[in-house]
Amino acid sequence: MHDKHANDHLAEIEKRIGDDGTVNGNLKKLAKIGGSGKSGDDAKEPEEKLNPAQPSDQVNKTVNDRCPSPGAAAGAAQQQWQLCQEIVKTELAQYKYSMTMYQLARTRQQRLQEIERERGDLGADEQGKLQDNTNKLLALLSRMEADRQQGRAYMDAYTARLAYLRAVRDMLSNEVLRGKDGGGSGGGSAGRVAAGVVGIATMKAALDAVKSKRKGWPR
Repeated sequence: MHDKHANDHLAEIEKRIGDDGTVNGNLKKLAKIGGSGKSGDDAKEPEEKLNPAQPSDQVNKTVNDRCPSPGAAAGAAQQQWQLCQEIVKTELAQYKYSMTMYQLARTRQQRLQEIERERGDLGADEQGKLQDNTNKLLALLSRMEADRQQGRAYMDAYTARLAYLRAVRDMLSNEVLRGKDGGGSGGGSAGRVAAGVVGIATMKAALDAVKSKRKGWPR
């Protein structure tokens, strides 16, 4: 005489053990490390696709288009033209750099997804591979943090340089409006213009310093 309750209980145990007849076989399936999900949903791509080479595909103005040459003019006019060129070049450099960092962020994101997929396929008995995967993950996170710091340092430097260049440009415009510099080679603003040029060189040196510092960051 068979005990239906006992048979049902044995059938449940057999199902839990697995088809291969071992507890370990089923445990390996249940112990997938990271198999239940990933670190989070990816950020949505921007609706407006940007061209890495230039800010606008419809209106492409060169530096000379935006900063027409004053010809033989000297003094404030010449200095304003030089400042205009510096501003336009810096704006374009800032845009291109931000796009470079955007592309790098996408590459890092793809690498993170690869590591997560690899981690999700590891079993509980693959501790060596798990440690290797963990090392890859930590190295990637370190690189992403270095990318973030580098991007922030450069963007801050670009922003500071633009603010300075525009302030010097506005100063020269006010000088002309007040009649202190009629556009000649001399005039009351000559010393201040020279100081402005020195300030521009100082900001360029700051950017170079940031670039040099980057060499010491982890790769």
